[in-house]
Amino acid sequence: MNRALPGLTLDELSTALSSRQRGLEVLKWLGSLSALPKELPELLPGVSHRVWSAFRQQHGVTQLQVTERSISEDGTTKYALQVDGANIETVRIPAKGRSTICISSQAGCTRKCVFCATKELGFIRQLKAEEMVAQYLLARFEAPLDAPARNVVFMGMGEPMDNLDEVLRAVEVLTQSPFPQLRQQSVTVSTSGVLPGMVRFLKESKASLALSLNATTDEVRARVMPQNKTWPIAALLGALRDAAVVDPDRDTFVEYVLFKDVNDTDADADRLVELLRDLPARVNLIPYNPFPGTGLETPSLERVKAFHERVASQGQLCLVRMPRGREIAAACGQLVLAQEGQRGFVPGEALQR
Repeated sequence: MNRALPGLTLDELSTALSSRQRGLEVLKWLGSLSALPKELPELLPGVSHRVWSAFRQQHGVTQLQVTERSISEDGTTKYALQVDGANIETVRIPAKGRSTICISSQAGCTRKCVFCATKELGFIRQLKAEEMVAQYLLARFEAPLDAPARNVVFMGMGEPMDNLDEVLRAVEVLTQSPFPQLRQQSVTVSTSGVLPGMVRFLKESKASLALSLNATTDEVRARVMPQNKTWPIAALLGALRDAAVVDPDRDTFVEYVLFKDVNDTDADADRLVELLRDLPARVNLIPYNPFPGTGLETPSLERVKAFHERVASQGQLCLVRMPRGREIAAACGQLVLAQEGQRGFVPGEALQR
């Protein structure tokens, strides 16, 4: 398989160009761009014409077509993209001094989480590493100078652990020098809890991991995340504990979407603390925003605050992550659903994966 840019590692570029210095020149060239070109240039400074001509015959450039670009009042930008016939989404989320780019790892999704809009699309295909990295570059090119794209989260469409070979390659490319040169800790890969993939990821990558937990009992978690019947909570947290012994400095996040009268009780807060005891993890509480037909509702702000205070008062590091880009459907799957006219999509109601 002849990879397209930007999906080649420095080692692969060095081999293809018969020189590490030439490989470095290609990465420097990528870093100098303001947009990905439609094709590779005929000449590249620092690379002989003969070698570069042979490279151009074997490798191209990934093409992303922006079919819709929506900008929220808070600056969040969501891109509906088409790549090789597949519709995907990317989100740029600005913050003070940096932007976070949320990228998709699949077109559609292989999982059936009840609360997620992407499940309505079904599974279309796996994305290639170059298609993931190209999403980052597209959003990076448009990031404001005072909020450069320094973080990447694999929290868009798809289950990263079901496309792990390509995700691992994308992480390697995103963190290689001299470009894009992101810190390993600044790349976070999210999972709904696919245990074999988690175990492999934790062994093979230094990037951060985010586990979407979303419940404190197997009964409740299986209701909203059916794969819990195969990989229950204890097994998932056991993998995180084992990895923490090997690499205690790795950043681990536990995502916990709050559903009204489902997983937001004081008893849930206490169980969450107990489940994570002695595990170096940070909890992100995410108030759910309804997607029609799920039967799930949003807890009150007072309940969210009470849950947070109960968890934090017991010594567990815990933050509330309020949804961003509500009015532009910035949560995964929603913009593609709207474009395709899928049943049940309501603009402005953000869904958290």
